[in-house]
Amino acid sequence: MIYQLLRPLIFKFDAESAHNLAINFLKYLPRFATIMTLDKDYDNLKSRVFDLDFKSPIGMAAGFDKNCEVVQVLEKFGFGFIEAGTTTPKPQIGNERPRIFRLVQDQAIINRLGFNNLGSEAFLKNLQLIKSNATKIIGVNIGKNKDTSDANSDYLALMSKFYEIADYLTINISSPNTKNLRDLQNEQQLTNLLQALDNLKVELKEKTQKNTPILLKIAPDLDFDQQQQIADIVVNSQISGVIISNTTIERSQNLKSNYAKEQGGLSGKPLFEKSNEVLRNFYKLTQGKIPLIGVGGISNADDVYQKMRSGASLVQIYSAFIYQGFGLVEKIKKDLSLLIAKEGFKNIEEIVGIDSK
Repeated sequence: MIYQLLRPLIFKFDAESAHNLAINFLKYLPRFATIMTLDKDYDNLKSRVFDLDFKSPIGMAAGFDKNCEVVQVLEKFGFGFIEAGTTTPKPQIGNERPRIFRLVQDQAIINRLGFNNLGSEAFLKNLQLIKSNATKIIGVNIGKNKDTSDANSDYLALMSKFYEIADYLTINISSPNTKNLRDLQNEQQLTNLLQALDNLKVELKEKTQKNTPILLKIAPDLDFDQQQQIADIVVNSQISGVIISNTTIERSQNLKSNYAKEQGGLSGKPLFEKSNEVLRNFYKLTQGKIPLIGVGGISNADDVYQKMRSGASLVQIYSAFIYQGFGLVEKIKKDLSLLIAKEGFKNIEEIVGIDSK
């Protein structure tokens, strides 16, 4: 309610300025920011995925808290897990502004940020400060620097840095805003990358006595043959799960907003069906053996329910917060709990993939 009253004022700022204001508000006025928040547990929303216990399947997607500055505050809004990042080995400023655009009529966002962040050292310091007091699962999303010629070296260095402290790691090779990054999804390059990550994981697992899940985040713009190739590679690797999906570079003719033709990755409502199709395909291609996280266009409990029936064990949200505020998390949890009970299920784990089998 409060957010809906403030939204007209917030929307007077450009999208990136509004985002930065939100981060600073959460960072410097955490008690005020969370004064009316709820974080209620629902037994039928609890699940175990990647050998981790999730209090709910609703997570914050990477991109909001790039530098791990406000994770402890975000925890209080009811998330089951939070993915911070994307972080890169060295700091980088990203692409030129303006680089975030609200498509209000379409309930969507276009961004071409380009992995702007303070770098992995600043990220690690922030994570170390809050990790011992964290109450929710924290994932770390990692990416390559724009000027890196050997992408594998960046991912290996970041995996070494965050393996022990992260609850899980996400290998981001699917952002459309870093030149040639999506080429890492090609069969030979992906095989080489995952083999190198597998080898390193064997060493780190022995060294730390910890089996940190490694996830892969893919694009929604892959054709079926590419999806098949990636599924086959993933099944034969030590990858623990796949996040489906990143933003899309495709544009529907049905988009109404003035910014619809801006370059960058499109997220929000228009991505919902497209990401669901890839989600269903991946669930079938991996025979349900690899846990999937569904992302793209979620704005209510029905959307979460559909994602999970399509094959997602967990989901992540981002764009919907821009239009509805963080109170959305608790509303989705409450409505989803009621929906699951109404449909005759005892727990969300029972519905995963039932429309994709």
